[in-house]
Amino acid sequence: MIRQASLENVYSDVMLLSCTDRQKLYSRMQKELYQNDEIVAYTTAGMPFTRKQYIEQINIGLRQIENGELITDEELEKEIATW
Repeated sequence: MIRQASLENVYSDVMLLSCTDRQKLYSRMQKELYQNDEIVAYTTAGMPFTRKQYIEQINIGLRQIENGELITDEELEKEIATW
């Protein structure tokens, strides 16, 4: 965990940069934080998931939950029995 004093020092240092240099720093930070082509997981079939694909799958799952698109454990057990 970064101490508060360190955060204040970083903020002060960034504010001393020229506007152009702050924009460059922001662009580099954004690229690092939101790099979408990095492989972060694999499917059960061994196919890679990029960060972007992984986040998309999580959001799809969350929307399905919000929309009530889910089944109970008992319903899943019945479905599995038919496989």
